[in-house]
Amino acid sequence: MKKIISFTIIATLLYSCNIEEPNPEKSFDEVSNFISNQFDFFTNSSLEQAKNTFSNDAVLIGTDEAEYLSGWSEIEPSIVGQLAIKNPKFETRDLNIIMSNSGDMASYTQLLDFTFTVGEDSGEINNVRNSGVVKKINGEWKVVQIHWSIGVQGQAVEYDY
Repeated sequence: MKKIISFTIIATLLYSCNIEEPNPEKSFDEVSNFISNQFDFFTNSSLEQAKNTFSNDAVLIGTDEAEYLSGWSEIEPSIVGQLAIKNPKFETRDLNIIMSNSGDMASYTQLLDFTFTVGEDSGEINNVRNSGVVKKINGEWKVVQIHWSIGVQGQAVEYDY
């Protein structure tokens, strides 16, 4: 009986020493870095990097009516088309991150300005609203939901406030 109790105590101590406590500050820094670099696949024109940025079941919601894509199989053709965009540059601001208590999921909002070239034409889109949810999956941060929109002038739905 003493052996069982001793073994149980030792096993419990060893197990508890190997459990890594959540570190909210470390998680916040990781998430902030991931969000800041999530558009690198555009800059690098890399489909493989894009695939590693999104979870397999990610949802992408864009400005265009048809841009509600669910899962990598729907997102991939859109990304392939978008990789025709050359010289993309993203200037972000007003990043707001809300971490989950467990430190393995976060939501964020930010504004960004986007300059680019398509063919011979240069373009610029300012004040793009970008929000999303990122999750740590198998030790790596992934986009599980992302939303882009461009605000319209005026009030789309009339209501008093």
